[in-house]
Amino acid sequence: MSQAGYMDTEGPAPTVPGEDHTPPPDTVPPAMAAPEAAERTAPLARIEVLDRDGRVRHALQVAAWPVTIGRAIDNDLVLDDPHVAPHHAVIEAGAGGSPQLRVLSGRNGMRWGRRHLLPGGEPVPIGGRGTPPAGSAAIELTAGLTRLRLRRSADALEPERDLATASNDHVGTLVLALLLWMWILAEHAIGLDPGSKASDWLPPLVGAPLALGGWCLMWALASKIFQHRFEFWPHVAVAVRGLLAVEVANFALIWLSGLSGWPGFGRLVTGGTAAIGVVTLWAHARLVLPQQRRALAYAATAAYVAGAAILLALNQQRQERWFAELYAHMLPPPSLLWQTPTPREAFVKRAERLRPVLDKSSAEAAAEQKEKGDEADDE
Repeated sequence: MSQAGYMDTEGPAPTVPGEDHTPPPDTVPPAMAAPEAAERTAPLARIEVLDRDGRVRHALQVAAWPVTIGRAIDNDLVLDDPHVAPHHAVIEAGAGGSPQLRVLSGRNGMRWGRRHLLPGGEPVPIGGRGTPPAGSAAIELTAGLTRLRLRRSADALEPERDLATASNDHVGTLVLALLLWMWILAEHAIGLDPGSKASDWLPPLVGAPLALGGWCLMWALASKIFQHRFEFWPHVAVAVRGLLAVEVANFALIWLSGLSGWPGFGRLVTGGTAAIGVVTLWAHARLVLPQQRRALAYAATAAYVAGAAILLALNQQRQERWFAELYAHMLPPPSLLWQTPTPREAFVKRAERLRPVLDKSSAEAAAEQKEKGDEADDE
């Protein structure tokens, strides 16, 4: 057995008011009476039992190898998991003092990262040789359905995260939200027809803030479920920045297309908007599941690539071109154009090239309409 013990991650035991818990002077150990004279030995490692959210449920401080793992109570680390054998595995010192894992007899074995270790096999080195190099990651193990993490003193730690608790931290988010709201109102005012009703202003005035609040409330409830924290304002910050980035990107691309005369900028509007939307969703999901950042990033990238491929294929099938946009629907003032306007004769010649394509589309539409008419007459 190792010189190890459980650490209660919930904090010290509660005390009763008025009760003195200080031991008598004659029972105080020498290490407590004179801490400067006691020699403190750093632990070799720490084995943590994680819950589904990646939080530590139990922790075992390891002062010496070996450490036994299983369901039986004579193990150093006792796991309450029906898929774990009574004496499931042993972590012992290997060559150079680095830990190695030996899976004992049983049915399910263990997992070391993505590698499955069969029961009754040879010891497997899991920590490299000797002292782990600075910056190395903790060792992830799985016994049955229980996730374990073996941490050593030289393993890298995740950087400390910012804790936004003061009201001043929300000032920047509120300023950006107000800027986004004014942008939406300006776009709505430009798009309204003269003589419109006052009720036409309800969607941007009331609907947009309510939609944003409901969206962020949904994500905050997800954070409460998985992270046990109601993180409403962090999700507001993500949503506001994502929507503002969409507005700015669309405006910039459309204006660049009109100023330069190159339609490629306008064709990037759909893809750019989708990319910003995917990144925004990934940022929301990362707040809910911070331990799965890499997996979420892979899933978001795969979703974007698959969506782009499907959209391009549909455009090619329906319209015989990769992009649906033929021209920019918004033009800047002529005095701001970067290039010389095309002469009328050149424009007419270029437009003549569209005649075969238009004739073909017209013939196909007429044939399809005729076929539908014949089917209706038969019925």
